[in-house]
Amino acid sequence: MKDKAVYAASFKFTHVSLPSDNDAYAHDFHYPTFSIVGRFCKNDGATMYRSADYPHWNDKSDDYYELAPYNTHLGNSFAIYGAFSYPLYRGNRWELAVSANLGFAYSATKYDRQTSVDNDMIGAHLLFYAGGTVSATYRFAPSWGIKGAIDYWHISNGSTRQPNRSANILGPTLGVVYYPYYEQLFRQTGTFTPSAFHPYFYLNFKGGVGVQTRTEDWDRTQYKLTKDHPDFRREDFTLFSVASVQTDIMYRYARIGAFGAGVDVQYCSCYSHIRDIDKEFGIDTSHNPWAVAFDLKHTFFYGNVSLALGAGVYLFRQMGDFSRRNDPFYFNRIGVHYTIPKLHHLTAGIEVKAHLTKADFTELVISCPLRLNR
Repeated sequence: MKDKAVYAASFKFTHVSLPSDNDAYAHDFHYPTFSIVGRFCKNDGATMYRSADYPHWNDKSDDYYELAPYNTHLGNSFAIYGAFSYPLYRGNRWELAVSANLGFAYSATKYDRQTSVDNDMIGAHLLFYAGGTVSATYRFAPSWGIKGAIDYWHISNGSTRQPNRSANILGPTLGVVYYPYYEQLFRQTGTFTPSAFHPYFYLNFKGGVGVQTRTEDWDRTQYKLTKDHPDFRREDFTLFSVASVQTDIMYRYARIGAFGAGVDVQYCSCYSHIRDIDKEFGIDTSHNPWAVAFDLKHTFFYGNVSLALGAGVYLFRQMGDFSRRNDPFYFNRIGVHYTIPKLHHLTAGIEVKAHLTKADFTELVISCPLRLNR
Protein backbone atom coordinates (compact mmCIF):
# COMPACT_ATOMS: atom_id res chain seq x y z
CA MET A 1 0.00 0.00 0.00
CA LYS A 2 1.18 3.51 -0.77
CA ASP A 3 0.75 5.43 2.47
CA LYS A 4 -0.93 8.78 2.11
CA ALA A 5 -2.47 11.10 4.63
CA VAL A 6 -6.12 10.53 5.44
CA TYR A 7 -8.51 13.14 6.77
CA ALA A 8 -11.54 12.85 9.02
CA ALA A 9 -14.35 15.10 10.19
CA SER A 10 -16.92 14.21 12.85
CA PHE A 11 -19.90 15.49 14.79
CA LYS A 12 -20.83 14.44 18.29
CA PHE A 13 -23.87 14.56 20.57
CA THR A 14 -22.89 14.10 24.22
CA HIS A 15 -24.75 13.26 27.41
CA VAL A 16 -23.29 13.38 30.92
CA SER A 17 -24.92 12.56 34.25
CA LEU A 18 -24.41 15.21 36.94
CA PRO A 19 -24.16 14.69 40.72
CA SER A 20 -27.73 15.98 41.03
CA ASP A 21 -28.97 12.97 38.97
CA ASN A 22 -28.18 10.56 41.83
CA ASP A 23 -26.77 7.92 39.43
CA ALA A 24 -24.61 5.40 41.30
CA TYR A 25 -22.87 4.13 38.14
CA ALA A 26 -22.07 7.67 37.01
CA HIS A 27 -20.66 8.44 40.46
CA ASP A 28 -18.43 5.36 40.47
CA PHE A 29 -17.14 6.16 36.96
CA HIS A 30 -16.41 9.78 38.06
CA TYR A 31 -19.17 11.09 35.77
CA PRO A 32 -18.15 9.89 32.31
CA THR A 33 -19.67 11.13 29.06
CA PHE A 34 -21.71 9.16 26.53
CA SER A 35 -21.70 10.31 22.92
CA ILE A 36 -23.24 9.43 19.59
CA VAL A 37 -20.65 10.20 16.95
CA GLY A 38 -20.77 10.39 13.17
CA ARG A 39 -17.41 10.38 11.40
CA PHE A 40 -16.46 10.72 7.77
CA CYS A 41 -12.97 9.58 6.82
CA LYS A 42 -11.53 10.59 3.45
CA ASN A 43 -9.00 7.85 2.81
CA ASP A 44 -9.44 7.16 -0.89
CA GLY A 45 -5.95 8.61 -1.45
CA ALA A 46 -4.45 5.41 -0.01
CA THR A 47 -3.53 3.27 -3.03
CA MET A 48 -3.26 -0.54 -2.89
CA TYR A 49 -1.34 -2.50 -5.48
CA ARG A 50 0.25 -5.91 -6.00
CA SER A 51 3.20 -6.20 -8.35
CA ALA A 52 4.82 -9.28 -9.87
CA ASP A 53 7.20 -9.57 -6.89
CA TYR A 54 4.32 -9.68 -4.40
CA PRO A 55 5.34 -12.15 -1.64
CA HIS A 56 2.57 -14.62 -2.50
CA TRP A 57 3.59 -14.73 -6.16
CA ASN A 58 7.37 -14.44 -6.26
CA ASP A 59 7.84 -18.18 -6.70
CA LYS A 60 5.01 -18.65 -9.23
CA SER A 61 4.67 -18.19 -12.98
CA ASP A 62 2.34 -15.58 -14.41
CA ASP A 63 -0.26 -18.32 -14.87
CA TYR A 64 -1.20 -17.66 -11.23
CA TYR A 65 -1.63 -13.90 -11.28
CA GLU A 66 -2.88 -11.09 -13.44
CA LEU A 67 -1.74 -7.55 -12.70
CA ALA A 68 -4.48 -4.92 -12.62
CA PRO A 69 -4.21 -2.18 -15.28
CA TYR A 70 -5.56 0.41 -12.81
CA ASN A 71 -4.97 1.69 -9.27
CA THR A 72 -7.07 0.28 -6.43
CA HIS A 73 -8.02 2.76 -3.70
CA LEU A 74 -9.04 2.05 -0.13
CA GLY A 75 -12.18 4.16 -0.41
CA ASN A 76 -13.87 6.69 1.87
CA SER A 77 -15.77 5.49 4.92
CA PHE A 78 -18.44 6.76 7.28
CA ALA A 79 -19.08 5.49 10.80
CA ILE A 80 -21.79 5.96 13.41
CA TYR A 81 -20.80 4.77 16.86
CA GLY A 82 -21.25 5.17 20.57
CA ALA A 83 -18.38 6.56 22.63
CA PHE A 84 -17.85 6.13 26.37
CA SER A 85 -15.32 8.63 27.73
CA TYR A 86 -13.78 8.07 31.15
CA PRO A 87 -12.08 11.05 32.84
CA LEU A 88 -8.61 10.29 34.15
CA TYR A 89 -8.15 13.81 35.53
CA ARG A 90 -10.25 16.95 35.84
CA GLY A 91 -8.57 20.17 36.86
CA ASN A 92 -9.30 23.86 36.70
CA ARG A 93 -7.81 24.13 33.19
CA TRP A 94 -7.02 20.62 31.98
CA GLU A 95 -9.02 17.45 31.50
CA LEU A 96 -7.44 14.10 30.52
CA ALA A 97 -9.65 11.22 29.33
CA VAL A 98 -9.72 7.90 27.51
CA SER A 99 -12.66 6.60 25.51
CA ALA A 100 -13.87 3.34 24.01
CA ASN A 101 -15.88 3.45 20.79
CA LEU A 102 -18.12 0.80 19.19
CA GLY A 103 -20.55 0.98 16.30
CA PHE A 104 -21.01 0.44 12.57
CA ALA A 105 -19.35 1.77 9.44
CA TYR A 106 -19.86 1.94 5.70
CA SER A 107 -17.05 1.73 3.15
CA ALA A 108 -17.62 3.21 -0.30
CA THR A 109 -15.49 0.50 -1.93
CA LYS A 110 -14.82 -3.17 -1.29
CA TYR A 111 -13.03 -6.02 -3.05
CA ASP A 112 -14.26 -6.48 -6.61
CA ARG A 113 -12.54 -8.69 -9.17
CA GLN A 114 -13.34 -6.24 -11.96
CA THR A 115 -12.70 -2.80 -10.47
CA SER A 116 -10.91 -3.25 -7.10
CA VAL A 117 -8.88 -6.42 -7.43
CA ASP A 118 -5.95 -5.32 -5.22
CA ASN A 119 -8.21 -4.52 -2.28
CA ASP A 120 -7.47 -7.37 0.11
CA MET A 121 -8.52 -5.36 3.19
CA ILE A 122 -12.26 -4.64 2.88
CA GLY A 123 -14.68 -7.31 1.63
CA ALA A 124 -18.06 -5.70 2.42
CA HIS A 125 -19.71 -2.29 2.38
CA LEU A 126 -21.32 -2.67 5.83
CA LEU A 127 -18.77 -3.08 8.61
CA PHE A 128 -18.20 -3.11 12.36
CA TYR A 129 -16.38 -0.17 13.90
CA ALA A 130 -14.19 -0.27 17.03
CA GLY A 131 -11.74 2.27 18.33
CA GLY A 132 -10.24 4.17 21.20
CA THR A 133 -9.10 7.70 22.01
CA VAL A 134 -6.66 9.34 24.42
CA SER A 135 -7.42 13.04 24.76
CA ALA A 136 -6.40 16.24 26.56
CA THR A 137 -8.64 19.31 26.74
CA TYR A 138 -7.51 22.80 27.71
CA ARG A 139 -10.33 24.93 29.10
CA PHE A 140 -9.81 28.53 27.97
CA ALA A 141 -13.25 29.72 29.15
CA PRO A 142 -15.77 28.43 31.72
CA SER A 143 -17.72 26.42 29.10
CA TRP A 144 -15.22 26.12 26.23
CA GLY A 145 -12.11 24.09 25.57
CA ILE A 146 -9.66 23.04 22.87
CA LYS A 147 -9.32 19.28 22.62
CA GLY A 148 -6.39 17.36 21.16
CA ALA A 149 -6.43 13.57 20.88
CA ILE A 150 -4.86 10.50 19.40
CA ASP A 151 -7.53 8.38 17.70
CA TYR A 152 -7.40 4.73 16.69
CA TRP A 153 -10.15 3.16 14.66
CA HIS A 154 -10.65 -0.23 13.12
CA ILE A 155 -13.23 -1.29 10.56
CA SER A 156 -13.90 -4.87 9.48
CA ASN A 157 -16.82 -7.16 8.70
CA GLY A 158 -16.19 -9.56 11.59
CA SER A 159 -15.17 -12.37 9.19
CA THR A 160 -18.65 -12.54 7.66
CA ARG A 161 -17.08 -11.84 4.24
CA GLN A 162 -13.68 -12.17 2.56
CA PRO A 163 -11.27 -10.45 2.33
CA ASN A 164 -11.15 -9.14 5.86
CA ARG A 165 -7.67 -7.95 6.72
CA SER A 166 -9.48 -4.78 7.94
CA ALA A 167 -8.46 -1.12 7.86
CA ASN A 168 -6.69 0.34 10.89
CA ILE A 169 -6.17 4.08 11.19
CA LEU A 170 -4.18 5.98 13.83
CA GLY A 171 -3.85 9.74 13.86
CA PRO A 172 -4.22 13.02 15.76
CA THR A 173 -7.44 15.02 16.01
CA LEU A 174 -8.16 18.59 17.06
CA GLY A 175 -11.48 20.13 18.00
CA VAL A 176 -13.40 22.70 20.01
CA VAL A 177 -15.50 21.52 22.96
CA TYR A 178 -18.53 23.21 24.51
CA TYR A 179 -19.38 21.84 27.93
CA PRO A 180 -21.45 24.08 30.20
CA TYR A 181 -21.59 21.27 32.79
CA TYR A 182 -17.83 21.17 33.45
CA GLU A 183 -17.85 23.49 36.47
CA GLN A 184 -20.42 21.30 38.25
CA LEU A 185 -18.33 18.19 37.70
CA PHE A 186 -15.09 19.85 38.72
CA ARG A 187 -16.49 21.48 41.86
CA GLN A 188 -18.71 18.48 42.72
CA THR A 189 -21.31 20.74 44.34
CA GLY A 190 -24.08 18.80 46.09
CA THR A 191 -22.10 15.57 45.78
CA PHE A 192 -24.20 12.42 45.64
CA THR A 193 -23.07 9.43 47.73
CA PRO A 194 -24.49 6.09 46.56
CA SER A 195 -25.16 3.09 48.75
CA ALA A 196 -22.19 0.85 49.49
CA PHE A 197 -21.47 -1.98 47.07
CA HIS A 198 -20.66 -5.43 48.44
CA PRO A 199 -18.36 -7.54 46.22
CA TYR A 200 -19.34 -11.09 45.32
CA PHE A 201 -18.38 -14.09 43.18
CA TYR A 202 -20.54 -15.46 40.40
CA LEU A 203 -20.46 -18.17 37.77
CA ASN A 204 -21.14 -17.02 34.24
CA PHE A 205 -22.34 -19.49 31.61
CA LYS A 206 -22.32 -18.30 28.00
CA GLY A 207 -23.64 -19.97 24.88
CA GLY A 208 -23.09 -18.50 21.45
CA VAL A 209 -24.01 -19.16 17.83
CA GLY A 210 -22.15 -17.34 15.10
CA VAL A 211 -20.89 -17.26 11.53
CA GLN A 212 -17.58 -17.00 9.73
CA THR A 213 -15.95 -17.16 6.34
CA ARG A 214 -12.49 -18.69 6.05
CA THR A 215 -9.25 -17.03 4.99
CA GLU A 216 -8.25 -20.39 3.49
CA ASP A 217 -10.81 -19.80 0.74
CA TRP A 218 -9.38 -16.37 0.02
CA ASP A 219 -5.81 -17.70 0.00
CA ARG A 220 -6.78 -20.54 -2.35
CA THR A 221 -8.60 -18.43 -4.94
CA GLN A 222 -6.14 -15.52 -4.92
CA TYR A 223 -2.77 -17.26 -4.87
CA LYS A 224 -3.04 -21.00 -5.51
CA LEU A 225 -5.19 -21.31 -8.63
CA THR A 226 -4.29 -20.56 -12.22
CA LYS A 227 -6.14 -17.95 -14.25
CA ASP A 228 -8.10 -20.56 -16.19
CA HIS A 229 -9.65 -22.07 -13.03
CA PRO A 230 -13.36 -21.14 -12.54
CA ASP A 231 -12.68 -20.16 -8.89
CA PHE A 232 -9.81 -17.80 -9.76
CA ARG A 233 -10.31 -14.57 -7.77
CA ARG A 234 -13.91 -15.35 -6.88
CA GLU A 235 -15.83 -12.94 -4.64
CA ASP A 236 -18.40 -15.03 -2.73
CA PHE A 237 -17.47 -17.67 -0.16
CA THR A 238 -19.38 -20.12 2.01
CA LEU A 239 -20.63 -18.81 5.35
CA PHE A 240 -20.00 -21.43 8.04
CA SER A 241 -21.68 -21.80 11.43
CA VAL A 242 -19.81 -21.61 14.73
CA ALA A 243 -20.93 -22.50 18.25
CA SER A 244 -19.25 -21.79 21.57
CA VAL A 245 -19.72 -22.45 25.26
CA GLN A 246 -17.91 -20.38 27.89
CA THR A 247 -17.83 -21.10 31.62
CA ASP A 248 -16.23 -18.47 33.85
CA ILE A 249 -15.86 -17.77 37.53
CA MET A 250 -16.02 -14.02 38.04
CA TYR A 251 -15.41 -11.66 40.96
CA ARG A 252 -17.45 -8.49 40.88
CA TYR A 253 -15.10 -6.28 42.84
CA ALA A 254 -17.10 -3.08 42.32
CA ARG A 255 -20.44 -1.89 41.02
CA ILE A 256 -18.76 -1.07 37.70
CA GLY A 257 -16.43 -4.02 37.15
CA ALA A 258 -15.71 -7.74 37.45
CA PHE A 259 -12.77 -9.93 36.49
CA GLY A 260 -12.24 -13.67 36.29
CA ALA A 261 -11.17 -16.63 34.18
CA GLY A 262 -12.67 -19.69 32.57
CA VAL A 263 -12.80 -22.25 29.80
CA ASP A 264 -13.89 -21.53 26.23
CA VAL A 265 -14.99 -24.42 23.98
CA GLN A 266 -15.62 -23.71 20.28
CA TYR A 267 -17.06 -25.85 17.49
CA CYS A 268 -16.42 -24.82 13.86
CA SER A 269 -18.41 -26.54 11.12
CA CYS A 270 -15.82 -25.52 8.51
CA TYR A 271 -13.23 -28.12 9.51
CA SER A 272 -14.14 -30.65 6.77
CA HIS A 273 -14.02 -27.89 4.14
CA ILE A 274 -10.54 -26.89 5.30
CA ARG A 275 -9.51 -30.54 5.23
CA ASP A 276 -10.64 -30.73 1.58
CA ILE A 277 -8.59 -27.64 0.69
CA ASP A 278 -5.49 -29.14 2.30
CA LYS A 279 -6.04 -32.40 0.43
CA GLU A 280 -6.43 -30.49 -2.84
CA PHE A 281 -2.87 -29.21 -2.47
CA GLY A 282 -1.38 -32.41 -1.07
CA ILE A 283 -1.09 -31.26 2.55
CA ASP A 284 -1.41 -33.93 5.23
CA THR A 285 -2.15 -32.41 8.61
CA SER A 286 -4.65 -32.70 11.49
CA HIS A 287 -8.18 -31.30 11.41
CA ASN A 288 -10.69 -31.18 14.23
CA PRO A 289 -13.90 -29.14 14.64
CA TRP A 290 -13.29 -28.57 18.36
CA ALA A 291 -11.06 -26.00 20.02
CA VAL A 292 -10.51 -25.61 23.76
CA ALA A 293 -9.03 -22.50 25.33
CA PHE A 294 -8.34 -20.81 28.67
CA ASP A 295 -9.55 -17.20 29.00
CA LEU A 296 -8.98 -14.23 31.25
CA LYS A 297 -12.04 -11.96 31.39
CA HIS A 298 -12.99 -8.47 32.47
CA THR A 299 -16.45 -6.89 32.30
CA PHE A 300 -17.43 -3.25 32.75
CA PHE A 301 -20.99 -2.50 33.88
CA TYR A 302 -23.14 0.59 33.50
CA GLY A 303 -26.72 -0.14 34.50
CA ASN A 304 -28.03 -2.95 32.31
CA VAL A 305 -25.34 -2.51 29.63
CA SER A 306 -21.98 -4.24 29.89
CA LEU A 307 -18.77 -4.41 27.89
CA ALA A 308 -17.10 -7.84 27.99
CA LEU A 309 -13.39 -8.19 27.22
CA GLY A 310 -11.42 -11.42 27.03
CA ALA A 311 -7.98 -12.74 26.16
CA GLY A 312 -7.30 -16.45 25.78
CA VAL A 313 -4.77 -19.08 24.80
CA TYR A 314 -5.60 -22.26 22.93
CA LEU A 315 -5.12 -25.52 24.81
CA PHE A 316 -6.23 -27.57 21.81
CA ARG A 317 -6.83 -26.53 18.20
CA GLN A 318 -6.30 -28.38 14.92
CA MET A 319 -7.66 -26.27 12.08
CA GLY A 320 -5.40 -27.21 9.20
CA ASP A 321 -2.20 -26.01 7.60
CA PHE A 322 -3.03 -22.34 6.96
CA SER A 323 -4.20 -21.78 10.52
CA ARG A 324 -1.16 -23.58 11.94
CA ARG A 325 1.18 -21.31 9.98
CA ASN A 326 -0.66 -18.00 10.33
CA ASP A 327 -2.89 -17.90 13.42
CA PRO A 328 -1.25 -17.15 16.79
CA PHE A 329 -1.82 -19.40 19.81
CA TYR A 330 -3.77 -16.62 21.54
CA PHE A 331 -6.93 -14.66 20.74
CA ASN A 332 -9.12 -11.86 22.07
CA ARG A 333 -12.84 -11.23 22.47
CA ILE A 334 -14.94 -8.10 22.72
CA GLY A 335 -18.68 -7.99 23.23
CA VAL A 336 -21.57 -5.74 24.22
CA HIS A 337 -24.39 -7.22 26.32
CA TYR A 338 -27.72 -6.08 27.69
CA THR A 339 -29.09 -7.49 30.95
CA ILE A 340 -32.78 -8.43 30.93
CA PRO A 341 -33.97 -8.00 34.55
CA LYS A 342 -37.31 -9.77 33.98
CA LEU A 343 -35.45 -12.89 32.84
CA HIS A 344 -33.50 -13.28 36.08
CA HIS A 345 -30.62 -11.13 34.82
CA LEU A 346 -30.02 -13.17 31.67
CA THR A 347 -28.00 -11.16 29.17
CA ALA A 348 -28.08 -11.05 25.38
CA GLY A 349 -25.35 -9.58 23.23
CA ILE A 350 -22.99 -9.79 20.31
CA GLU A 351 -19.31 -10.76 20.49
CA VAL A 352 -16.42 -10.83 18.04
CA LYS A 353 -13.52 -13.22 18.50
CA ALA A 354 -10.29 -12.17 16.80
CA HIS A 355 -6.59 -12.91 16.46
CA LEU A 356 -5.30 -9.43 17.27
CA THR A 357 -7.12 -7.21 14.70
CA LYS A 358 -8.12 -10.08 12.37
CA ALA A 359 -11.63 -11.34 13.18
CA ASP A 360 -12.24 -15.08 13.43
CA PHE A 361 -16.02 -15.09 13.87
CA THR A 362 -19.00 -13.04 15.04
CA GLU A 363 -21.65 -14.56 17.30
CA LEU A 364 -24.83 -13.87 19.22
CA VAL A 365 -24.38 -14.76 22.89
CA ILE A 366 -26.75 -15.51 25.77
CA SER A 367 -25.26 -15.37 29.28
CA CYS A 368 -26.57 -16.72 32.58
CA PRO A 369 -24.82 -15.38 35.71
CA LEU A 370 -25.29 -17.33 38.97
CA ARG A 371 -24.32 -15.49 42.13
CA LEU A 372 -22.33 -17.61 44.60
CA ASN A 373 -22.49 -15.50 47.75
CA ARG A 374 -24.67 -12.72 49.12
